[in-house]
Amino acid sequence: MTNDEILNLRPTWLEIDLKAIQENAKKVMNHAGAKRLIAVVKANAYGHGVHAVAQALLDIGVTDFAVATVGEGVALREQFPQENVTITLLGVQDVKQTPIMVAYQLAPAVGTIAWLEEAITQIKQGQQLPVQLAVDTGMGRMGAHSAASVKSLYDMIQSSEQLVLSGVFTHFATADDNNVAYYKKQVKNFYHWVEAANIPETYWHLANSGSAIWHHNEIDTNTIRVGSVLYGYNPGTPELTMPFKLSPVLSLKSKIGSVHCLETGESVSYGATYTAEKPQWVATLPIGYADGYLRRMSGMKVLVDGHIEHVIGRVTMDQIVITLDKMYPVGTVVTLIGQDGDQQITVEDVANYANSIPHEILTTLGLRLPRQY
Repeated sequence: MTNDEILNLRPTWLEIDLKAIQENAKKVMNHAGAKRLIAVVKANAYGHGVHAVAQALLDIGVTDFAVATVGEGVALREQFPQENVTITLLGVQDVKQTPIMVAYQLAPAVGTIAWLEEAITQIKQGQQLPVQLAVDTGMGRMGAHSAASVKSLYDMIQSSEQLVLSGVFTHFATADDNNVAYYKKQVKNFYHWVEAANIPETYWHLANSGSAIWHHNEIDTNTIRVGSVLYGYNPGTPELTMPFKLSPVLSLKSKIGSVHCLETGESVSYGATYTAEKPQWVATLPIGYADGYLRRMSGMKVLVDGHIEHVIGRVTMDQIVITLDKMYPVGTVVTLIGQDGDQQITVEDVANYANSIPHEILTTLGLRLPRQY
């Protein structure tokens, strides 16, 4: 059996609308006035499936992608060996993997002279490593942290035959919340430091999803580097509202595996945290926290036949129990994220209930959930 056939033996799955991803890419570019989009497809495209997502974006002309690790970059390059496809590595990379980055033309984010000096010793004559100059304006994770260090890095890259500048960027810590003062401080630092180093604007990409959505009139947005908005959710939830409507991308569904009637006083699941106060129908679904449906989702709403029911008792590794208003047959579809009739449960709804963010909810969805496109 193929891996897909094995996954489909368990009736719980994700439905992913690739056309919606394409629509969201166009919407955010139009909103921000961008001419170029760097699509962030790290963490398996935020749980959506990197190969299908990247191909869908390439089909509408997106040729620039960003991932987090060398392994992710290698897998993506093997799918897209075309020279016009660029792959940026966000975050800190092990300099000892420089030969792999050269071979697969992956552009690591660089922030120190020491890293570049060590990398150069591993680049053979006639080869080049594309690099992204990371500017730490306030995220505090990695990158050049002053005007002097930005200029030193830029000068070193420009003077080396083994290095080629692929871009210069920063990452905003508060672009998707109400801390505008901190955001403006980061913007000021970026412009001051990059302009002092005389780095041409053609290399800049400072707009992430938050700044492309809510601050597009304040910064350069010729190139935007976005992830969350592609996948159809508001990265600023619950503090900020979207200025334009996104197309929903992902649905999470399961099928009723068993149905029974709880008698008064009977309990369900570990800890017996839920006890029936009167006779009621309940159903068991084959999904649990091993699939990324978090343990703290007890009490969350689900949709059955177009109306709201709820998860009761503790979420277990592989199963949950839900309420029913009547007896439904085994095999009835239950929606945990998505639309059913006039009712909808969004990724934002799940994140807010779990006291989390949509990014975590999506990237936690496990690989044993088949993706249907």
